[in-house]
Amino acid sequence: MTSLGLFALLLCLSSLFGIVNRRTLRLPTTIGILVIALFVSFVLMGVDALTPGHDLQALPRAVLRQADLPGNLLEGALSFLLFAGALQVDLDQLMARMGAVLFLALLGTLLAVGLFGGAMYGVFLLLGLKVSPLWCVVLGAILAPTDPVSVVGMLRRLGLPGPMQAVFAGESLFNDGVGVVVFGVAMMLATQTGTTQTGVAQVGAGGFGLWEAARAFGIEAVGGGVLGFVSGWVALRCALLVEDAHLELLVSLSLATGTFSLANALGLSGPIAVVVAGLWLGSSAAR
Repeated sequence: MTSLGLFALLLCLSSLFGIVNRRTLRLPTTIGILVIALFVSFVLMGVDALTPGHDLQALPRAVLRQADLPGNLLEGALSFLLFAGALQVDLDQLMARMGAVLFLALLGTLLAVGLFGGAMYGVFLLLGLKVSPLWCVVLGAILAPTDPVSVVGMLRRLGLPGPMQAVFAGESLFNDGVGVVVFGVAMMLATQTGTTQTGVAQVGAGGFGLWEAARAFGIEAVGGGVLGFVSGWVALRCALLVEDAHLELLVSLSLATGTFSLANALGLSGPIAVVVAGLWLGSSAAR
């Protein structure tokens, strides 16, 4: 199956599950699609176990082997999801409360990573598994960030005051970027360090210590924000030069994909860059 065919299949299934959710469960769209997809998956696994002569999972396995899902999701879908979420945030309200947003996005995400990582380390100990704490931090970085699209949509449906919406929506957008940066740094630490016989990591054994990790975190996060600020400003100037919906759409798509790709090429945080760039186009100046 080609990449276009896989993309078309995912869109068709998402549309079908969305319609079923709207007619039956009436959950928020993203949550409803996820719940129905999990249900269908479990049903197929159950049917496959009851019919040993027919391998119903052969086709999905073959498709997934051909598709680079981690790369396509992290470097493709994530840029559009974060960009779409950033467009819906009121930049004026966000800037008025930027201190609270950054505090929650940075310290809140780091705290969540620590809590998830510590809890998983405790679970592994109870199970008798010797897992390095650094790998638990990697897992915590995967679990900590929230879904920005679901959060923004839910806040609009609840009708919360604008300032409160800006804080929650801004935090949910930026914590994805912080989570990706923490994940990358933790992966570097975990793969470049040695471990003792008890499974405790020896940080710095591979030449990448805590200071280098903090420095890499700062460069990725701050550099991504600066890149997104510059690219968003340039795209906004270009969009204001014309009054054509088609050209504005092309500028928006170019901004989302170009900013994310350039940030990755420069070793910066693509999620943070694309969020900052999207906030520019969602600002009152753009409207």
